Amino acid sequence: MAKLYINKDIQPEADKMKYWLSGDDCISFADIQGFIDWIPADDNRIDIELHSCGGNCVEGYAIYDALRASGKEISCKAVGICASMATVILLAAPLERRSAYQHAEFLIHSPFYQPSAKIGELTIEKLEELKSSLQADKEKILSVYVERTGQTREVLEAQMATDGWFNAEKAIELGFVSSIVPAASASVEKPIINNSNSKSMAKEEKKVTVAQALHMLGVALGVSKPEAVGMVITTSTGDELTVEREEGEIQVGDQASPDGEHVLEDGRTVVVTDGVITEIKEPTSGDEDVQALQDRVAELEAENAELRSNVKSEAEARILSAVGKAGGEAWLRKATGAYTPARRSASPQAKRPEEERPVSKIEKKLAEARERNKNRFNK
Repeated sequence: MAKLYINKDIQPEADKMKYWLSGDDCISFADIQGFIDWIPADDNRIDIELHSCGGNCVEGYAIYDALRASGKEISCKAVGICASMATVILLAAPLERRSAYQHAEFLIHSPFYQPSAKIGELTIEKLEELKSSLQADKEKILSVYVERTGQTREVLEAQMATDGWFNAEKAIELGFVSSIVPAASASVEKPIINNSNSKSMAKEEKKVTVAQALHMLGVALGVSKPEAVGMVITTSTGDELTVEREEGEIQVGDQASPDGEHVLEDGRTVVVTDGVITEIKEPTSGDEDVQALQDRVAELEAENAELRSNVKSEAEARILSAVGKAGGEAWLRKATGAYTPARRSASPQAKRPEEERPVSKIEKKLAEARERNKNRFNK
């Protein structure tokens, strides 16, 4: 996935030197075109982070068209300010892949000429020409807004007429984004929008010191390093994690505080040790959690079955308790006698001598008496 940061004014390539000398910077269509050409052919995704007050209309439309014609899967996120022509670039991504941080701010407005624009002598014909030009510009941007947001023309035109800022919730309502993600960028001042040239939507020029201008020129020429910004990230528990990073996603090795493990709202766990991010753990798979629960249920069911097989009935428990109180197995043997019945023969024939019961003398005498009586009656 290629990461594209559009965090400057949108201006033609020819205006870059003027921006550098004033201590500012800009991004042009040529920059975006070079970025797209640099992406490997097998990389089919471009993830854009927008933090721009807009700028030149021609450059903005060229960037919008180039991104849509790239054949890549475009996603776009408003991380701070998304105003004027930057909102058109935002719409290069489909609605389901457009998002914004919680404190992002948006602005859409009708095109207009600056008082300083060189428009020549104002005659009736010239005024009609200017009116037609501005009306055409308005129709052009409205058609893009209506097509890509799914909102009605009347609602969008009314919002443009207010010339006021709106938040991420309103952006969802108007169809510019589909979701809000936790804000991770540093807070920024809300600038005042002012066009910088004819048919242009750009921000008011910023006044900087000579030292700031030289530093920014050094950054542009590659001889100075940009200053890091403290990004404040809200965790899932409502705490704050501060990461020292100029822009983009947090990485292992970034300086951060406080130490410990911090679970972000997207499920990732950031481990900070001695003021440095040492590990970023991805959220665990739901399938793994379900499998672990299923294994635990099976284990508990097996234990339950084993316990049930060994359990005694209430009557058995009472009997065993009574035997134990009376003296246990020794008492039970004494109470039931030591006689053990002989085993039965396998066949119904006469018993084996060793299995015959001993005959007492009384029984012998009775048997003799019966025999004598039987002989007597048989005579």
